[in-house]
Amino acid sequence: MKKLYQHYHKNQFWFWTGMETYALGIVFIIQANFFDLMPPAHSVVAGLDDPLSIFCLAIVGTFAVVYSIWDFHWFYARPILIAMLVFVWVTFFCGFLIHDIELGAIVSPGAVLTGGVIFRITSYAFTGDD
Repeated sequence: MKKLYQHYHKNQFWFWTGMETYALGIVFIIQANFFDLMPPAHSVVAGLDDPLSIFCLAIVGTFAVVYSIWDFHWFYARPILIAMLVFVWVTFFCGFLIHDIELGAIVSPGAVLTGGVIFRITSYAFTGDD
C-alpha cells in the first residue's frame, strides 16, 4: 500500500487529470443531448455526447488513473497516455467551439476550461518529471 501512495504522490498530476476526464463524461451523462440543436438544424458535433464518446472518456480516464497509481513504464505508457488525453480534450474543445459557432454565441466556459486543460497537459508533458 505504501508503494501505491508513493506512485500516486509522484504521478498525482495524471491522477487528477484522469478525474477531470471522468468529470467531463459525468457532465455529458447528466446533461444529455448537450450538442444537439433545435430541429430542423443538425450539428456536426452531435455525436460527442453519445454513449460511445462517454465510454471513450471513461477508458482514457481509467488509463490515467491506473498509470498514476501503478506507475508502469513498459510499452511507452506515458506517451500513449499523453496522446490519448490530448486527443480526447482537443476533440471536446473543438466540439465546444463548433457548438458555440453554430449557436452564434461567444466562447463558452466549456471551451475555455477545456482549452486550459489542454494547455496544462501539454506543458506538463514537456516540463514535468519522468
